[in-house]
Amino acid sequence: MAGWDVHTHLIPPTVLAAAGSFGLSVDGDQLVVDGNERLPLRKLGDPAALLSWVDEQQLDGAVVSVPPALFRYELGVEWATLLNEGLRELAGPRLRVLGHLPLHHPAAAGVATSLAAEGVFSGFALGTAGFGALDEVWQVLDALEAFTLIHPGHSPDERLSAHYLSNLLGNPYETGLAAAELVFTDVPGRFPGIRFCLCHGGGVTAALAGRWQRGIDTARPGIEPPSLSVAEALRRFYVDDLVHDPAALTLLRATFGADRVLAGSDWPFPMGSDQVDSGRAQAGELLTRPLGGAAGQEVAEG
Repeated sequence: MAGWDVHTHLIPPTVLAAAGSFGLSVDGDQLVVDGNERLPLRKLGDPAALLSWVDEQQLDGAVVSVPPALFRYELGVEWATLLNEGLRELAGPRLRVLGHLPLHHPAAAGVATSLAAEGVFSGFALGTAGFGALDEVWQVLDALEAFTLIHPGHSPDERLSAHYLSNLLGNPYETGLAAAELVFTDVPGRFPGIRFCLCHGGGVTAALAGRWQRGIDTARPGIEPPSLSVAEALRRFYVDDLVHDPAALTLLRATFGADRVLAGSDWPFPMGSDQVDSGRAQAGELLTRPLGGAAGQEVAEG
């Protein structure tokens, strides 16, 4: 056995049970979200299929987050509660789960505290929906040293509708935008305990690191210099290795550090990988152990 795949997806069973409400419906073998997004159920709705993947890859297990079409932050605490109920059902010795936060709701920090104290969740998954005014959430995640997966959501740029660019270009852009928000608001410097992990190799982040630093060095408008250089800040992130390009993987190692590149397959989506690197999978074991115990209780009581 050789570690953990930190980037896999399942639809929580409570979501399937809620079809007919929350803007959800089932059409054949697809879950329809808000009459628009369609998620295939064959594997996404089948934890046994993911466990078969774990066995095939000779892994200890997989870390599960909901597909980005289910982030739906506008639905607030009620939706987060539904997702987290289903994620609890999925959690087990070989499936670790990342909790869902009602990110822009005033209750988000409290939800993070409560989930962490349960000893079930291995961290949190956040969509790229804007990271302004979240210091209360960052404080909780910092105290927990929480593994925090940053996964891109759908880009609103309509020019990406052709050629599958909403995924091929939009997803890497959205992740880079989230990383930039964190770097330029000095989140890695102010909250060094958070173990952020950027999906898809951090998207465009590594390629733009030098440009971001140049903007700071030349005092471009609107930039308040963070406490860390861009290079220092990025060395506090983790990334998964899902880049489909050996040259890009070399850049990730140089930018984030070889020990910061984790195995992430994006199972079961077609843009994911077919083979998990066992060496990089080993690092995911310690990082994604369930939160809770003394640390979680301390935060919950504080």
